[in-house]
Amino acid sequence: MRIMKIAMRIFLLLLVGSTFAQDKDQFFTLNQKLPLDPSVRTGKLENGLTYYIKENKRPEDKAEMRLVINAGSILEDEDQQGLAHFVEHMAFNGTKNFKKNELIDYLQSIGVEFGADLNAHTGFDETVYKLSVPTDNEEIFNTSLQVLRDWADGLTFSNEEIDNERGVVAEELRARSGAGTRMYYKAIPVMTNNSRYAERLPIGKLDIILNSKYDAVKRFYREWYRPDLMALILVGDFDVDETEQKIQRSFSSLKNPTKTRERKLYDIPEAKEPKAIVITDEEARGYSASVYFKKNADPTVFYKDYKRDLLKLLYSGMLRERFNEEALKKDASFLSASAGIGMFLTNVDSYYLKANLKEDKILEGYKAMVAESERARRFGFTQGELERYKADLLTNAEFFKNEADKIPSRIFVERLIDLFTFNDPVVSEQFKYDFYKTILPTITLQEVNKIGGEWLNTSNVAIVINAPEDDAIELPSEERFLQILKSAKTMELSPYVDNLKNMELMTEKPVAGEIISSRYIESINTTVWKFANGVTVMAKPTTFQNDIISMSGFRPGGSSNSPDSIFVSAREAGRIVSESGLNNISAINLGKLNMGKNVKVTPYINYYDDLMSGSSSTKDLERMFEMTHLYFTAPNKDVNSFETHKERLKTLYKRTEDNPGSYFEEMIAKTMTQNDMRSIPLKVDQIESELNIDEAFQFYKERFSNANGFTFIFAGNFELDSIKDLSATYLGSLPSDTSIESNWRDFGMRRVTGRVQKDVYKGIEDKSQVDMRFTGTLKFTPEKAKELQILAKVLKIKLTEELREKMGGVYGVRVSGFATDSPYQWYRLAVQFTCSPENVEKLKTKVLEEIDSIKKDGVSPENINKVKEMERGNVKEFLKYDSFWISKIRESYENDRELDSFLNFEEEIESISSESLQEAANTYFDSSNYAEFILYPEE
Repeated sequence: MRIMKIAMRIFLLLLVGSTFAQDKDQFFTLNQKLPLDPSVRTGKLENGLTYYIKENKRPEDKAEMRLVINAGSILEDEDQQGLAHFVEHMAFNGTKNFKKNELIDYLQSIGVEFGADLNAHTGFDETVYKLSVPTDNEEIFNTSLQVLRDWADGLTFSNEEIDNERGVVAEELRARSGAGTRMYYKAIPVMTNNSRYAERLPIGKLDIILNSKYDAVKRFYREWYRPDLMALILVGDFDVDETEQKIQRSFSSLKNPTKTRERKLYDIPEAKEPKAIVITDEEARGYSASVYFKKNADPTVFYKDYKRDLLKLLYSGMLRERFNEEALKKDASFLSASAGIGMFLTNVDSYYLKANLKEDKILEGYKAMVAESERARRFGFTQGELERYKADLLTNAEFFKNEADKIPSRIFVERLIDLFTFNDPVVSEQFKYDFYKTILPTITLQEVNKIGGEWLNTSNVAIVINAPEDDAIELPSEERFLQILKSAKTMELSPYVDNLKNMELMTEKPVAGEIISSRYIESINTTVWKFANGVTVMAKPTTFQNDIISMSGFRPGGSSNSPDSIFVSAREAGRIVSESGLNNISAINLGKLNMGKNVKVTPYINYYDDLMSGSSSTKDLERMFEMTHLYFTAPNKDVNSFETHKERLKTLYKRTEDNPGSYFEEMIAKTMTQNDMRSIPLKVDQIESELNIDEAFQFYKERFSNANGFTFIFAGNFELDSIKDLSATYLGSLPSDTSIESNWRDFGMRRVTGRVQKDVYKGIEDKSQVDMRFTGTLKFTPEKAKELQILAKVLKIKLTEELREKMGGVYGVRVSGFATDSPYQWYRLAVQFTCSPENVEKLKTKVLEEIDSIKKDGVSPENINKVKEMERGNVKEFLKYDSFWISKIRESYENDRELDSFLNFEEEIESISSESLQEAANTYFDSSNYAEFILYPEE
């Protein structure tokens, strides 16, 4: 669904980019047409089908395949509302070459995971079928193409399967229902000026889903699934020439109907005056305001259009920075705010403003958001702001240019979908970087400042206010919000003052620490240094990325070490400091100093660990080390940012009892942890009285003033000597007392034992949530934790088949397995799903039957093979990511094992068997330690 995704589209624009070298002087001839990324092979068959093919080896031996239909819910007839989406479901229920169960069974047998690698979505204007498959076996690749071909014109639509699927689609509608959905339904007529889009929501109408005639479903497929409205998009590790020939052989025989309906483009009419709507819901959790200034979209075809989009990026990006700064001011009127310019829907773009509001400052927060936008329009931005944001965009473009051959295929397919459906440009990373590098220096402040006036002079405006129903709070009228917007141009405002002074992050380098031991583990190409101050550094050079270096710092400890009296402050301490800045530089100014740099460092404190994470480019590597050092030695205590954090936290927890999902989760947490004070959601009065900045800051300093026992793992494309020298300077010099060791504290929390059954009544929707969990103790090892995860995967395969495909009782089912040794050695196996209240008992019974079946008979060879193939595919892909190596090295280190002890992947996968899983099921599905929670609507 495209509406309301402007922020994501702006992000994707930042990623657009090329391997194409240009004479930079050509960029000044702005009437040229934008070139398609030359690494993309495109063509059109005689029947009208368009294809895009791109070779990409990230990940290796895998391809992303998409069948895109330029048709969605907007084209439904009156008797078809919801049936475009229904057709999408039917694609998995039988085709010419695959009977219902054969398709999913086959794909799972080659390692394709339902949901992650096999999926689809329906929007207003498009339907997209998604398939991720291995390419190192030509037969599998060819069969995967046949699956796409069958989806294009080979769905069988048996009446029996249509009836069977009605329940699944209805359950998807049920699963998505709630306060957010209800409020969206009320907002969209105002947002789209009562256009057809307000009447053709992709999820459709329940009555039609349950009772439509068979031919209404088939008719949508006949009329709109035709090659002249289709695109085939393939990106992956394959030969482009061979793949193109396969497409031509397989898809040229697709035929268009003799008589075709016009693929009409539905516009959103222009509103003659601003419209506002205040929407309340008894289950809503917070207050928000959104303003959309809409106008007809301008296509991006030529260089000059690309420059226009760049101006919009600059303007909206700088406005977001101002909003971020405003939110951290003392007595800020809103909790947070954002802005952007991008695609709204169909033929319309929008300049949007959004804010999360304080309940005692609803009107003030809305007015402050409007005022900040008006300030930018009236006075413009400063030269300093512009230069910093230019540098940031250029750094971003350079980053993606450097990583062009390491960008995942999934990003490329999303761009190509938008190219086909919405004519978004797809240029190469090199082209984008060269364009930015040439054009950005020529862009003047005057050019950028014009953008606000171009967008804010329209009457085509929609204002949407969302709020909880609360008799104690009198909401302003819709007219009041309109009046503030109309009076924006007469507000008393002063120009923005950029208060960034000349400041340096560090003025002197620390004195380097001493390395007291060094060793090299050849099997994982990792070097380990131990410093005299008790800090350990592990460095693994890789080429998985071209210019990214990742850091993970960890040590046992965490908020478990705090006394109960300050645990609220202790649990928030890491976040409070990360939002406060360092070395007397505020978080806002730190962000400004780092604009144009690719660097990030964040301290964390969780229950049982002190943590530091970071990433950087090669050129900004030292900045990452500097920031890490300063978060230990010079953290800030910023009262304003603390008060903002506190307000956000209070808003987050204030209405948990009004929201059925949140209330349900709270009841589960209270029951399972036996009301452990540290393990259940906070209360507003608790935050108000117990969250204290002095306590939080002092606890943070206590945790980080002694670096003894900290371990840092670095992985990425770096020179080993560089990491060694920087580690000695910035980590080996950290203050420490090697006589004091850090560890987490067992504060006594234990999961409930025995059998527990609790029914919870909350909410107005006709839906239930079911949560079934088995818990207990075990002798923890990483292998046992993995065994629980495999057992959960096997059970999910079975429950998806039984509860969804056979019974039509759920849209999806979640099964998870987890084990840990902190604060004691325990495990959890959980099954969760949403369903109709009337189906709870029979679905719950089926879950227990399937568990008993595994305990009694083990797992079928087919399902064992499916899980093995999924695991092989995951490991093969994960081994190419720095984060995977960091996590596995850390896991080995924390379990006091050799650092390369995790390399026996193939042996572990081969050891998966029916017998081993049967034994695990009998061990872990212990019915004497079973908790069951059911959420029902209020009676």
